Amino acid sequence: MNEINPDFSAEMDQVASERSSETNFVDIFLAELGPLRKIVAGMGLSASDAEDILQDVSIRALKQPGRGRTREQCFRWLIKVTVNRCLTEFRRRKRFRRKASEILKRRSETKADLTTSEQNVIAAEELEIVRECLREMDETLLTPMVLRYFCSLGSREVGEILAMGPSAVRGRLRKARMILAKRLIERGVEP
Repeated sequence: MNEINPDFSAEMDQVASERSSETNFVDIFLAELGPLRKIVAGMGLSASDAEDILQDVSIRALKQPGRGRTREQCFRWLIKVTVNRCLTEFRRRKRFRRKASEILKRRSETKADLTTSEQNVIAAEELEIVRECLREMDETLLTPMVLRYFCSLGSREVGEILAMGPSAVRGRLRKARMILAKRLIERGVEP
């Protein structure tokens, strides 16, 4: 009665051998992390950008089943996902630069028509609005922002001070910038 059924044992051995022969994207990702980093660096992105991109690629690898694929096919897939993620980052930055240049152009056109005293009044009002927006911000977002932009510390240094990883710091900085920009736009100040 306590004996193991031979058919069940054979089935379990077959399932175990199938699982061991299955390709695991995460294992291949970890094994090929060096070449993937070289791809990101070769595309001209910084080390911190590379970590963000490779973190996104690792999440995609976790979600991807590797059944029926060879190790080479999985590695090619990882290369393709890495390159596509780099291209997405380039497009995002291009859109940001285009929008920023439009804002700066409009601001310079507006300021060209004003006198110096009017410009000083507008600058003082804008500064007060920025201060109000910063005072309203949650301290978990404000602290990394102050350390990064007012104290000129890097993400790694801010992370050491706040006991968090550099990627978590960058995530909070991104969120804080988005919230600040939204609040400034709502109050009529273009960031």
